[in-house]
Parts: sequence; C-alpha cells; structure tokens
Amino acid sequence: MSSAWFYVVNEPYSLTYATLLIKWMDRKYNISLQFVPVMVINSKTSMLTTDILLEVELNRAAGPNITTVIDSAHLSIESIDSSNHPEVATPLSQFPMEADLLSVSNLIWKLPLKGSLVKHRLHLDYTVKNQDPPLKYTFDDIVELTVPDVQFEICTQVLSQQPGAQLCRATSPCHFVISIRFLKESSCSLLIVLDADDRMWTLVERTKMVTVKDSGLGQLALTIIPVVAGFLPFPNVSIYECHFASDTIIPGKDILFFNRTAGKQIRVLSPNNSENNNFGKDEPARGSNRIKKTIEKLFD
Repeated sequence: MSSAWFYVVNEPYSLTYATLLIKWMDRKYNISLQFVPVMVINSKTSMLTTDILLEVELNRAAGPNITTVIDSAHLSIESIDSSNHPEVATPLSQFPMEADLLSVSNLIWKLPLKGSLVKHRLHLDYTVKNQDPPLKYTFDDIVELTVPDVQFEICTQVLSQQPGAQLCRATSPCHFVISIRFLKESSCSLLIVLDADDRMWTLVERTKMVTVKDSGLGQLALTIIPVVAGFLPFPNVSIYECHFASDTIIPGKDILFFNRTAGKQIRVLSPNNSENNNFGKDEPARGSNRIKKTIEKLFD
C-alpha cells in the first residue's frame, strides 16, 4: 500500500510551488514541483438595490496558452442540518463561457441569505480545449462570506451657492446635498455626521438630523467651504440612529449603508477677488443663513 499527501502554496500571477510528500515502503520522499496556475480566482461582493451579489473573477493572466471553457458553475449555501436541501444562489451569468490566455471572466450570483460568515460551496466544471481529447476538470471549494444586510443607500453632490454657477469656488460656501433612500420604505429619523480633511474643506455644519418620509426618501443639505482649488474628494458621511432625551438628540448605533457616489471628486475653481466671493471664512454665519434660505426654497 502507498499513500501521498500534497501541500500547495499559491502565489497569484506568479510561479506556484508544490511539495509532494510520498510514503512508499516505510520510506518518505519529498519532491518539489514547479507549475503555473491555469486560473487565478478572486471574489468580491457588491450591492444592487436590495440584493447582494457575489462576483467571482477568473483571471487567465498567467499559465500556458490554452483555452478553458467554463461548462457550468453552481453556488449553494452549506446547511448545518444535512436533512435540509441547500439553498442555491441565482446565477446571473450565461454558460458555457470561454476563457483564453490574458482574459478575465466574471461569474455573478445573487445571494439568497444574509448574515455573518455564511458558508457557500462553489462548484465549477470546466474543460481544457487544447487537448486531444479535451480534458474535463472540476473545482470545488467552501467560501465563507459576510453578506451585510444593507437597509439604506445614499447619493451625494456638491452644489455652488452662487446663482447660476455650475462649479464651486475656493473660500465660498457650497451645499453638500445628501439624498437618502430607506430600502424598506418606512419613516425614521437619522443623524448625519460629516468628516473631512481640514486642509481641503471647512465644515460649517458637521452634523444634522434628517427625517426619512414614509416613502423611504429623505434629503438634506449641509454647508461646507472648499479651502483650496483643484479636484477635491467629497467629505466622508456617517449615519447614526437618533434617540431623543428631552430636547437632546443622542446618536445611537451606526448604520450600514451603500454610497453610490463613493470616491467622487468635485472640481473647485480659484477664488474670485470680488467682495461677494470672499466672505467664506470671514463671515460664515451670513453665508450659512443665505444658503439655508436657498435650500428651504429648493426642497419645500
């Protein structure tokens, strides 16, 4: 009788090493093998409205010049109770799918269950065409995914407070408008908190409460002032539950949300020399009052 054990260390996009330990006739032999992986598999999750998607990327950045064909791919949830049938994720990709050298293929599923560290079984059947006869292979693995239950999504934009102006100017107040959608279409009160690099933005209004209506929609605007000209990243947004104690608002736990404008930048022009465009830092109170009146007319 003989037996063998394999130990593989993966290094994506590079040569992979494997150590083969063979036991034969009460003797042990170590053999080092060098090979290049046919495919490198990466995965990530994203959100589409109320659904959480899993995207599995099959990267053919290395390996021999062969064509692999993904015949089928299945994603199911591993059930703790073996008597229950595992839930199967809904595929959004079409098969078969060819993957040539230097190509990238994406397999997408809509996940049926949300939670922390949910075990999913990924099963791939693929064929290597550049063989005679073509050889069929199977990839099977267990992946633990944290599928967040996101209930809110937001969009943000920066608007100039100057009538008719399309862009903001440094040292002049701007509106930072946040649009919120509650995916459950219910009313609630939220506390919005901004954070930004003070070398780029002066936050005249850092916190503000917003009421999400029964339609699930809410909107508010906060006053911010760009400090310098250039392409500036949007301020960071945090959302908290609201708890009321007498006349005081107490922030509750932070809320997980999806920001559809994450990473966006705004082009800020250099300041004007006119008196009307230089009151940003000297008279923030007056500028804030003007912006509030404009916002009230815009959203009433």
